[in-house]
Amino acid sequence: MTAHARALLGAASLGVLAAANLAFPSSAAAQAARTVDVNLPAMPMAEALQAIAAQTGETINYDPDAVKGLTSRPVRGATNAERAVKAAIHGSGLTVFPGAKEGLVVVNDIVVTARRDEAETSVLVRQSTTSDRNGLGLRNQPRNTQVISAKTIEEQQALNITDILRNAGGVSTLGNSPNSGASYTIRGFSAGGLVNGLTTTSQYGVNAGADQPVANIERVEVLKGPDALLAGFGNLGGNVNVVTKKPSAEERLAVSFDTGSFGLVRGVIDANNAITADNKLSGRVIASAQTMDHNYGGYTGDKNWLFAPTLRYKDRLTDIVIGASINEGTSGIGAFTLFDNKTRQIIDRDPSRAIYASNQGIRINTTRFYFDATRQIMPGIDLVVRGMHDKTELTTRAAGVGYSRAGALVADTQGAQQDGSSNAIDSFVRIKTHIGDGLKTSFNVGYNYSDGSGAQRSGRDFNRATNPSLDASTPLVVIPWTPFGNVQIRNGGKQEGIYGQALVEFWKIKILAGVRKNWFESTSQTFFAGPSPLVVQRKDGVSPSGGIIFDATDNLSIFANYARGEQATFTVAKDGSILPNIITTNKEAGVKLDLFQKRATINASYFDIQQDNIIVRDPADPTNLFPGPGQRGRGLDLNIAGQLLPGWTVLASLTRTKYALLTTNALQTVVANQPRDTYSVYSTYRTKISDGVNGGVSAGLYGRSSSYANLLGQYVVPASRQIDANAFLSVHGFDINIGIRNIFDRRNYGSTSVFTYVPVGEPRSVRLSISKRLF
Repeated sequence: MTAHARALLGAASLGVLAAANLAFPSSAAAQAARTVDVNLPAMPMAEALQAIAAQTGETINYDPDAVKGLTSRPVRGATNAERAVKAAIHGSGLTVFPGAKEGLVVVNDIVVTARRDEAETSVLVRQSTTSDRNGLGLRNQPRNTQVISAKTIEEQQALNITDILRNAGGVSTLGNSPNSGASYTIRGFSAGGLVNGLTTTSQYGVNAGADQPVANIERVEVLKGPDALLAGFGNLGGNVNVVTKKPSAEERLAVSFDTGSFGLVRGVIDANNAITADNKLSGRVIASAQTMDHNYGGYTGDKNWLFAPTLRYKDRLTDIVIGASINEGTSGIGAFTLFDNKTRQIIDRDPSRAIYASNQGIRINTTRFYFDATRQIMPGIDLVVRGMHDKTELTTRAAGVGYSRAGALVADTQGAQQDGSSNAIDSFVRIKTHIGDGLKTSFNVGYNYSDGSGAQRSGRDFNRATNPSLDASTPLVVIPWTPFGNVQIRNGGKQEGIYGQALVEFWKIKILAGVRKNWFESTSQTFFAGPSPLVVQRKDGVSPSGGIIFDATDNLSIFANYARGEQATFTVAKDGSILPNIITTNKEAGVKLDLFQKRATINASYFDIQQDNIIVRDPADPTNLFPGPGQRGRGLDLNIAGQLLPGWTVLASLTRTKYALLTTNALQTVVANQPRDTYSVYSTYRTKISDGVNGGVSAGLYGRSSSYANLLGQYVVPASRQIDANAFLSVHGFDINIGIRNIFDRRNYGSTSVFTYVPVGEPRSVRLSISKRLF
């Protein structure tokens, strides 16, 4: 935090830092802080904090008014000051965080509204994920979850979710293909797009994923393994959860401006302040707008705008956030090429030249309203309720380029539109208690509901162009897009679930166990020749999960988890039968290691994911679907995030996965679209240059190994890698960021599952960002 923010925090905490005479011990003693075994009975809170400071040698500042009249919890076997304080203040409405230069600060939890979330100011995020119901920090969860913070997003000048997910290990992104919005896989299996832990229209057939302007993103959580099942949908590999920014009591107005290659111009305004004098009610408004002349594939340039107002009420017992996000965006389809169907080699063409026509793109309009409320009913008992309404329109105007049955290159144009809406609510009661001196427990029981619908339209006219030119010298055509017809297909769905979790903590062990019962409903209706009968189908399933984490030392933990998932399938085969549910098992074991006085963390794990069947479309008869062979993915997942030395931060990931089919058949022999290795390393160094001036540099390496582009392994996408570099300069409140992406201008191809669409990565490009905090 800046010195100014620290001053605001001190004022809001009613004199925490001013009460210097209550800091124990002195700064010199604080430097001698040691690892000890702290054991204290329940006592007045002020006395407990003083005793912890004396036993650990750590400086502890606290607000005397905040602790007045409070009694501490017993402390048993705490190995450092922070753990001892957390145990003592548990359930009291107090919070603890690192001091500006040293020691710890303990205040009433309302004070945290006076500062922004750690994800906006730091590369390393230790808070609990939105998916966790027990309030555990990331370090204490028995799973490998990766978080990409707003700080990283800003430094890397990311403009969309695809940019952000380059940092995530084991994630493959297929963005803005000619027939859908963004979609993801994690560790080789399907992944959904969530917002604030709740389902969106992407779960109900509108393939927009969680794609949205990045200005309102606080962090992106890549939820892997059992985390994915807690949202209710059986996303086998995980979920990409976008967490939006929240208000604080800090008076802040910041503006930023971006420009760069391809005519990029972007502006962002971020205004935040307390609304009431007691800082309990605060508000935030974020607005952004972007335009581009064209994208690097020669197609329609990305244009979007966002308006996101949010209110927050927070006192000692209550935290309520109510917000909205309204955005409209148009993106050209990404640059692509295809394989030659005779030589089975990638067609080497100028990727900056559009294929067939330059006005091909995707428009996504989203209106979203959401809330998140937490209320302490009594010490140790919390009620959490959150909900969201989401409405999305996805329009695609693009040519489907491929080969006819005779083997000729063709481009089909028609266009499609999907309209969808969804509602989601999640509520649970969390109970935390102590059983005896050495046993802590946490229970939560909840109910989850979501529904959604989607309507699909196509263009009224279908056109096919034979042998469209891939030559850069051929003049581009402009397609007169046909109007959309009436709704052809309407799909809907509903899901209800009840779940329970139990967390038991004793000695150095945490054990987590849970189960979820799901009820699924699907409705469908077609209108090709008049409305068909409404088809309603229902299924249910049970998903148990569990995990354990053992704190071997103060800095090293060992964890393992297991989850069984069941994803309802309502797909109808040609003979009218319903295909079976997809059953998965998800196992993981690994270690978590804190480094450099907990300023950095390493997560390393081995995972084993298996599903018993996948759905295959018969290439000889596209109307026929049937259950195909099951799939398994085993591999290693390594992540590191944090500050290694003063001014030097690192964010890195490496995932190596061995994919295999449980059986093979004439239609599928390999797993397509999944590289064995994905990796990224992003490092930043900043230093003070002179009074009021500091600067730094960063570099990033992002890459993946080769992958198959069809189910028979006949087409192979080569490996790719890209190096970016940035230079930073802060001068009297102005922050300047100059970045060069793909500095060596490599031709990179993205992974794909169809040989007629191979994404081409961005060529060398330049971006300039200038931001200023006005107050």
